[in-house]
Amino acid sequence: MRSLLSGDAALTASRAARPRRALPCAAAALTLLAPAAASAYDSLAAPCVNDPFYCERGAVAFERREAIPLELDFETGWVPPSSPLQLNLRAAVYANTQVSLRGALQATWPEALALTAPGDQDGGTFSCDYGLDVGAQGRISVSVLGQDFDWTGDIPYVPQIDFQVHTSEPFDAWGWEPGIALASSTAPQRLASVSLGDLIGGSIPGIEGRFELDVAMDVDARYVTHRVAIETLDRATVSGGDITAERSASSTEYLGGPSVELNVRPEGSVRYEGTLHLIPAFSVSLLGREWSIPIADIPLAFPLTERQWIFESERVHVPLPDLALDTQEIDFGAVEVGQANVEIVQLSNAGEALLDVAVTTDDPESFELVDAALEIDPETAVDLAIRFAPKASGAFEATVLVESNDPSDPAQKITVRGTGVAPPDEGPDGGELVEEDGGCGCRAAGSAGGGTWAAAGLSLAALASGLRRRRRAA
Repeated sequence: MRSLLSGDAALTASRAARPRRALPCAAAALTLLAPAAASAYDSLAAPCVNDPFYCERGAVAFERREAIPLELDFETGWVPPSSPLQLNLRAAVYANTQVSLRGALQATWPEALALTAPGDQDGGTFSCDYGLDVGAQGRISVSVLGQDFDWTGDIPYVPQIDFQVHTSEPFDAWGWEPGIALASSTAPQRLASVSLGDLIGGSIPGIEGRFELDVAMDVDARYVTHRVAIETLDRATVSGGDITAERSASSTEYLGGPSVELNVRPEGSVRYEGTLHLIPAFSVSLLGREWSIPIADIPLAFPLTERQWIFESERVHVPLPDLALDTQEIDFGAVEVGQANVEIVQLSNAGEALLDVAVTTDDPESFELVDAALEIDPETAVDLAIRFAPKASGAFEATVLVESNDPSDPAQKITVRGTGVAPPDEGPDGGELVEEDGGCGCRAAGSAGGGTWAAAGLSLAALASGLRRRRRAA
């Protein structure tokens, strides 16, 4: 504890060159407080625009793309039954699906730490590309002029188009229940056209005909986010639980320190439904006779297919302010009425975010504060001067309240006390400077008359002018 007795001018002179001090061991302390894996975060939170001292917001973005073979892979069998011309069609549908989500993890206090996960407007995109794989077999069993003609085999074809169905939908993240639906239908499109004369003319001389296949598709897909999981670095769910459509806020325990890190991960599902329409045309002619199949549409319904959609976690690093005082009690001792004693309290910000400090006292007449509003940069310390200037004899005691945006200790107290003593009745006209305890204090000897520092007109404002500290913007 340092004492400066009797004199604003002496204090100003001794403090004029005292800068803010960076904490020499702050970096090492931060390393010890955080797990080793904490350095590999994905998002660094920044002060919120509307409440920069009590809110940090870290942007997060998620994307998952997966090629999924739907559970639609089946054959029609030989159709139509008992027909001289029959087809057996095989179909498989594939979906290439992508979901993108953008939002933020937001931590607020002094109720530490309250958590929300706002999704960005139009921050979600749900898109699907559907492809088709089709195979066909033909069977001919006809009689002409008492002669039977039979053929069974694959009908190879080269698709005339790349049949793809693409659909996409933006939405406001996160896409809670009922979710985001995609619906798309296509008009029939010619997928294959094959000359049967070229294909089976060697087996049945003189046969002519064609195989054609048109395809149409009705598709419905739906994405739903079921929860936004928030976990600590050891993969434990935070105390406030997951964020869901019904519960928009969560929380996590905070016991102090320069920062916290949390993992954020949306989890949902994608569901597919739809109908594939196969529209074949199969006709042959032989020796003046013609045959064709009477099928206009073979609808194949997609079996309901649902996949869990779990994104990779994003780690959010949330810087926080962390205030430490080097003392909680100050005894100014005996001070003559009309003179002053000033003590210094060191305020240290061991955190990673800007510390906002407001200092008040319940006895401002006796215990005056040089600078009642401060902003302290991360890993920095400043000195707060408290001046005891008794106006009368007797014992004085008060509380200095140091309030800040520290999430774990928003209000800390310093007890201050001192005793006012009456000056001697007689003494020299002038004051004599006496060095005490290594030269850091000054004392004015003599009466309360012309020789006192109070008579020199040096005010508390003059004292404050010598302090190099950053004040809160007005």
